[in-house]
Amino acid sequence: MELLLVLLMAAAVLAVALWLFIARQGDAAFEFLVDQRTDFKLEEVSGDRAVFSCVVPFVNKGTQDGTIMDCFPRHLLPQEQFDAVEVTSRLELETRRRSDGYFEALIVPKTDGNAVIVTVTFTARRGNIREVLAAMVDMPIEIYFQVVARGNWYVGKQRFVMMADEVAAALKPAGAGA
Repeated sequence: MELLLVLLMAAAVLAVALWLFIARQGDAAFEFLVDQRTDFKLEEVSGDRAVFSCVVPFVNKGTQDGTIMDCFPRHLLPQEQFDAVEVTSRLELETRRRSDGYFEALIVPKTDGNAVIVTVTFTARRGNIREVLAAMVDMPIEIYFQVVARGNWYVGKQRFVMMADEVAAALKPAGAGA
């Protein structure tokens, strides 16, 4: 009987030790480094359309590898604030460029990262896009991302702002003064 009691105590101690080991392993913890993003640059412009892009790095600051299952931007420009343009935005991995708007799941090792390219397209409802964007306002953009790792999956979001003066600066012709 004593041997059985000792074995049960040893099993309980082993179970607690194993649980503590697993609990201390941590999880993935993704962060988009929006304060380190590049300025928006003009990719293309035509009479009624302008396309801008910037690069936003991200890192897995956690203690375990994690998978970004989905990632997309959401621009926030209500018509009550600025109704002169239609806006679309998309996001792609800098190292895996795609033209179809699909974000391919990505495994990111702990303490590693990558970067995404956020592309914003403005189409003037009427008039020349350069003239229309001269009255542009600051526009928040949120990056949403779904993560799967050791723990429960989660959706995170981080916000940055596409500044009106950034748009104006990018629209200036090359060689134009300040």
